[in-house]
Amino acid sequence: MSRKLYAVLSLVLIAAFVLTACGGGEVTEEPQAAAPAAPAATEASAAAATEAPAANPLAEYGLPDYYPADYTAIIDGSKQEMETVSDGLLVYGIMGESNWAPVLEAFYAKYPWMDGKVTTLDLGSYEVFERYYSEAGSNARTGDMVITSGYDAWPEFMDKGNVADYTSPEDGNVPEWSKLAPSVYTFSSDPMLIIYNKQLVSNPPTSMADLAALVAAEPDTYKGKVTTYDVLTNATGFAINWFWLKKAGEPGWETLGTIGQATPTRQSSAGNMANSVISGEALAGYFVSAISVFSKFPEAEPVLGWDYIHDGQPILVRGMAITTAAKAPNSAKLLMDFVLSGEGQIAVSQGGLTAYREDIASQAKSHLNTIIDAVGADNMVFFNLDPDLTDQAKKEAFLQRWDTTVPAPAQ
Repeated sequence: MSRKLYAVLSLVLIAAFVLTACGGGEVTEEPQAAAPAAPAATEASAAAATEAPAANPLAEYGLPDYYPADYTAIIDGSKQEMETVSDGLLVYGIMGESNWAPVLEAFYAKYPWMDGKVTTLDLGSYEVFERYYSEAGSNARTGDMVITSGYDAWPEFMDKGNVADYTSPEDGNVPEWSKLAPSVYTFSSDPMLIIYNKQLVSNPPTSMADLAALVAAEPDTYKGKVTTYDVLTNATGFAINWFWLKKAGEPGWETLGTIGQATPTRQSSAGNMANSVISGEALAGYFVSAISVFSKFPEAEPVLGWDYIHDGQPILVRGMAITTAAKAPNSAKLLMDFVLSGEGQIAVSQGGLTAYREDIASQAKSHLNTIIDAVGADNMVFFNLDPDLTDQAKKEAFLQRWDTTVPAPAQ
C-alpha cells in the first residue's frame, strides 16, 4: 500500500471514531430516562395535607376555637352520665324557674341529650350549703353544682374541699372580679334597689342618703313604713349590709342609723318587701333584690317605683361552683361553661338576671354596664370573698351593731 493511500485510510478511520464518540451513531445512543412523576405528586399531596386546616371536632356544638380539642372528653362524659345517672344533673341554687327557663332552653338546644335532665332547686343561700353537707356526709345524692350568695359560708365550703377543681375555657373572657376564687365563678351580677310607693311618696329617693332625709323630715309618716332584709337570719341581707357598710364606713353607719329611726320591718324575702310597698303597708324599701322587683312589672307600674342606689350600689354576685360529690361532673361543666359564654349570658339576662360579660352588653336584656352608667363606676359595691368574713368575732360584732342601729319594730 502506498504511503499516500495509507494516509487517506487513516483519516477516514479517525473521522468515524470521532463521530461515534460524539453520539452521532444511532446504534450506541441510549434513550434519556424520563423524570419519575409519582414521587413529585406524592410530595405535593403531603404539602397540601399539611397546609389544610384540621377539622374542628367542636364545630357541631357551635363552640369557639379557643375551646381545647380535648373538650370532646367532657362532651362524651356528659352523654354517658345522662345514660347512667338516673336523676340527671342536679343544681342547688337561689333562682326560680322563670330565671332558669331561657337558660335551660338555650342549653338544651346546644346539647340535646341534656333536654329535660337538669333539675334546679330554689333554696335559701345558707340552705344550699346545709343541704349539701347533710347529703354528702351520708353519701346520698346531692347537688352537682351550687349557686349562692352566702358569702360568709363560701370560705368554709371551700376549705372543706367541696369545690371541684375546674378552670373554664371561658375564664379569659370574664372580668377578674367575677372569678371569686379558683373554680368559683359568677352566674349573674344583680343590683339591689330602693323601692317606693309612687302614689304615697312625693319625693322618690335615689340614694340611702335620700331615704334617710325622708325619715328625718317625716319621722311619724315613715315610722314602721320602711322595709328591708332581716340581716340576722338572711344571708343575702347580711351580705348586702356588710359590703355596703365596708365601702361607706362610719358615714354609712350614720345614714343607716337615721333610717333605723323608722324601725324598718325585717323581711325574709325581697318578694315580701315588694308586695308590702305595692299594698301601701310600707312606703319604701331598701336593699331589695332586683329580680323580685322587676318580676312585678308591668302590672305594678302604676304603684311601684324603683331606682338604683346612687351612693353605693350593691351588686349581688351569685357564686357558682361544681361540687366534689357531683355524680354528673361533666354535665355540670357543660352548664357552667354555657352560663359563662356570651350565648349563656344573653340567656341569663332574658331570665330577669343581670349579665356582665362585656362583649354582649348591647345584646343583653339587662346588663351591668347600664347600672355603671347610672351610678358611676366608683359607686359600685361588688360582693366578694372578703377574708374578714371568716373572722367570727368581727361578724358577731357587725351583727350586734346592725341590730341596734336598725332596731326591729316593737311587738
